[in-house]
Amino acid sequence: MKRQLLASLTLSVATAVPLVPLAGAPTAAAVSCTVTTRLSPGAVSPQVECLEQRLVELGFAGIGTPDTVYSGASITAVAYFQQTRGLYPDGIVTSVTGRQLGVRGPLPTGPGTAKVTVIGDSTSAAMRWYDEANNVSTIYDVMGTSYDLQWSIESCRRLVNTSCVGRVDPGTGHQWRPVSVLPLMRTTLSGRLGQALVIMAGYDDTSITSAIPQIMAEAKAQRVAKVFWLTYRTTSSYGYGGYYNAHNAALLAARAQHPNLVVLDWNTYTHQQSAATQSSWFESDGIHMTRTGGTALAQYLKTAIDAADIRACVAANAIAGAPDPGSGTPATPPTGDTGFAPLTPTRVLDTRDETLGGGHGKLGAGRTVTIDLSFVLPPAAQAAAVSVAAVSPCGPGFLSVFACGVRPNTANVNFAAGRTTTGMAISLLSSRQICVYSSSAVDVVVDVVGAFTPTGSLFHPITPSRWVDARGNAALLPIVGPLSGGTQMDVPVAGRGGVPSDATAAWLNVTAIAPNAVGAGLLAYPGPCGASPPLAATVIAFPGRSASTAALVGLGSTGGVCVRAFGSSAFVVIDVAGWFGGSAPGGLTFHGIAPTRLMDTRGGAQPAAGSITPVGAVSTTVYNVAAIGSTGFGFVSAKPCGASDLSALLNTAPAENVANIGAVAPGAGGQVCISPSVAGHFAIDVTGTFDPTPT
Repeated sequence: MKRQLLASLTLSVATAVPLVPLAGAPTAAAVSCTVTTRLSPGAVSPQVECLEQRLVELGFAGIGTPDTVYSGASITAVAYFQQTRGLYPDGIVTSVTGRQLGVRGPLPTGPGTAKVTVIGDSTSAAMRWYDEANNVSTIYDVMGTSYDLQWSIESCRRLVNTSCVGRVDPGTGHQWRPVSVLPLMRTTLSGRLGQALVIMAGYDDTSITSAIPQIMAEAKAQRVAKVFWLTYRTTSSYGYGGYYNAHNAALLAARAQHPNLVVLDWNTYTHQQSAATQSSWFESDGIHMTRTGGTALAQYLKTAIDAADIRACVAANAIAGAPDPGSGTPATPPTGDTGFAPLTPTRVLDTRDETLGGGHGKLGAGRTVTIDLSFVLPPAAQAAAVSVAAVSPCGPGFLSVFACGVRPNTANVNFAAGRTTTGMAISLLSSRQICVYSSSAVDVVVDVVGAFTPTGSLFHPITPSRWVDARGNAALLPIVGPLSGGTQMDVPVAGRGGVPSDATAAWLNVTAIAPNAVGAGLLAYPGPCGASPPLAATVIAFPGRSASTAALVGLGSTGGVCVRAFGSSAFVVIDVAGWFGGSAPGGLTFHGIAPTRLMDTRGGAQPAAGSITPVGAVSTTVYNVAAIGSTGFGFVSAKPCGASDLSALLNTAPAENVANIGAVAPGAGGQVCISPSVAGHFAIDVTGTFDPTPT
């Protein structure tokens, strides 16, 4: 009978009582009373009136005039609320349910209040069950005072496969089988996960390797900014303990696949504690926690989530940046023949730093920021070369750099949630300003590296050629092994490989390969290397991956460039696409245009690995090539058709979008050939051309 009553309650909740928000979102200030006792269905108490008043404020229908009897629609409404928060829908107002309803203490408010969902099994249940057993919210409040916190923690919860039978519900006596993590994300918590998801479940799974990508894909689809996944505490005292080393290895390997996955090493952290501390935190099986351990776990999670600053994502989506000016086909302002004037990289925007035009937080989704370049550009500049970084994105998206006005339907930098990504753009100017638009909340950093002026140096393209490969190709520049973070090296350019000794700048493609679990970045700037490099960044690689970014770099007094590693060690790969200046005859002038979409293969069949897509060209053209939804790690090359030199324009990642800019001359048949090493779509935008100097 109890099971029948529970089924009836759940059905009525799902079909009869929708959650209807009020015109204005309810706030903690609207709650003028508290519920301090545990209320079970049928309870009679003056505090029921407070509960029902709160349900009315939250927009539940059919509650009627609040009274002292907990029955009918009020029970159904509470059960529905519990269901939408990932709790067992028994209608019992425990301390944790009451806390989330806002009748057991103030709810966190403000534009930066982020929602955090914790999905766990019995190993994390001490954070919930001890509070409920003692009718307090002490452990919940560790995070619940800062975040809109959802705790869906039940014993026997598996990740994807059907969960085992867990605890006996104290209110109904029903022996509950919890919904597994992935089905829960796709059903009652769909669209409600918030900015951060914490997973501490799967201790009853024999393998999690296939579950990880499924859960991460669902989190990505729901635009979760960060997924915090705790490693599994190894123990010989629990029946499934023999699987946990493999679980942890699978998690660590998954970090390179998923930029927004943060692996919290709970296993190492807890085993590093003293024997006395471990004894006070854990039950005899070494994985289930005491009340003291539950508090320690909550504090551990809060420290990690605070450090990720997911609150900035919420605040950015609410306030930062100017409205989108609207997209379309912008007019190209009249431009003359221009050449490149290299500049020492100069930071002109950092949304994290109020001294650099920012300080107001992340650029909001669908927002635009205007950057005045008057103080850094030569007076006659007609276009600017800028390095742009999307830092700690809250979701997948793109940046568009353009002359302020109508925004083009193009992108310069494509990023995934959690993946800091750099790119170079050549943008026309509007009153010596440029604008940057973002489709998703993200911090934006912009460095100016040069300008195109009537007196600048002319461009001499070459077939993209590899000159540096630190992975062991000593036939190139003899540099073998990664460059340690904080160290730098001089790379000679002038007087080498056909580049004249009096060249003034080079068009490079710089690749950083991060060999370990820590991301790495490279800065390329005019040589020689010095003790005080400029504040700038050229390319940043996600841990365990490769990333490529074009760089227009002055050659400095030594005729070379300096490459500096920061963050961590990185293998350095450099391809050369041409040079500027020098006394060599010929040379091409630059003509900028408003960014224009030339090709998008998403309208047809997906280009296969190794396929070649020819693009007609009458002159050396500046292309922005985006690899879209690639099927694996690989690269895309863009070179004159018929050329055989080893080079890559960009590096791909599974199911992510990655872009880079290149200047490529037409080859055989007047065509440029685009070729991916793994299957995937791509889009090509044009931002300018290099043309023969008028006679």
